[in-house]
Order: sequence, then structure tokens, then C-alpha cells
Amino acid sequence: MGPEGARGAAAVSGANESIGGKSAHPNPRRATVMHCPYCASENLWPDTETDNAWECRDCRRVFSVKLHGQLSRDLG
Repeated sequence: MGPEGARGAAAVSGANESIGGKSAHPNPRRATVMHCPYCASENLWPDTETDNAWECRDCRRVFSVKLHGQLSRDLG
């Protein structure tokens, strides 16, 4: 990423600068997603307008992933 992101976001600074590639985003709480759930593309980038969301640059969708919890091990 250069000094500005795709939608004019400020440059990444601080501890995240040492992290290269797509992981160097300004929101450390954002879950890292490897594939788009709609088209399976890996061309994903942090969405600068929506907190905790990702944009797929292939199918042009913006999505977020939320963990609701874990199932118990004893499923019956």
C-alpha cells in the first residue's frame, strides 16, 4: 500500500508498519479472511469505510465475518 489506500485512507503507522502485505491494516481487531465467501477470490482488502469489513476487488462486494461462539464438544 502506498501513502493512501484505495478510498483515500491515511497511511498505516505504528506497529503495523512492520507487518507486510494485506495484514498491515489500521484495525488490529479485524479478523483475517483468506477467501471471499461469494466468489472464493483471494483479492481481499480491508474496507476503509466500514469497521471490521473486507472488500473483494474481484466481485466488488464488501462483507464482514462475525464469530457468534463455539459449539460444545458433546453434540449428542
